[in-house]
Amino acid sequence: LSHIREVDTIIHMIRCFDSEDVQNVNKTVDPIRDIEIIETEMKLADIESIEKRLTKKNKDKNNDNINQILEKSLKLINSNKDLNEVSQTFDDKYVKMAGLLCLKPKLFVCNVDEQSIASGNNYTKKFINKFGEKNTVIISAEIENQINQLSKDEKNSYMKILNIKETGLNNLIKKGYELLKIETFFTSGSEESRAWTIKKNCTAPEAAGEIHSDFQKGFIRAETVSFDDFVDCNGWLEAKNKGKMRLEGKDYLVCDGDILNFRFNT
Repeated sequence: LSHIREVDTIIHMIRCFDSEDVQNVNKTVDPIRDIEIIETEMKLADIESIEKRLTKKNKDKNNDNINQILEKSLKLINSNKDLNEVSQTFDDKYVKMAGLLCLKPKLFVCNVDEQSIASGNNYTKKFINKFGEKNTVIISAEIENQINQLSKDEKNSYMKILNIKETGLNNLIKKGYELLKIETFFTSGSEESRAWTIKKNCTAPEAAGEIHSDFQKGFIRAETVSFDDFVDCNGWLEAKNKGKMRLEGKDYLVCDGDILNFRFNT
């Protein structure tokens, strides 16, 4: 499990459908049991990691916060208690630096059959009753694969037949953004348009720093247009002519979907 210690969040893909074509060691479909097995494996891996790091030889003498997180987490894991207390007590920065699997935000993806894609099934209902709906996404991997092979018009028609408003992938992305508290701004020029990921409530200079540190240091102003206005105006020129472009300063909090052009000194 060491290769996932550096990720920002963990997505669990859980089987919530019956099929004779799928081999199942446990013979019965039980998503709650499956997730508990994985969670137990992660806890055991964390216990081993914590105990090594808390030895006198490896203990981080320069960061008491991380040591406290490790000690608190070990105590909660051993007593089989919820680790949310750690995330609520300590700063997010130190929680991430601790690198424990059990402390990472988690999304649960319930993989269902075609008949259950719109409203779920008994497996998903039991799972949601235990783990909640907020971080749970219902997806049919088979249907997603079919949708991805269709043209735009065919895709829309097929989704209407299935009675779904958006693809499972789009829903998963939105849930992921909400969980990680991030959003996107765009830059658009004559050669290319690019999306940049930032934390929510990010200031304009901080957003500029995502592109280059010099942009943040020498920040002057940000030419700003909302995504919808930018599309309706077909770009910068018409947005300026119609008065849709704004000049924002250092205190401006970037909104999800903003199109930004930064003015800066080097």
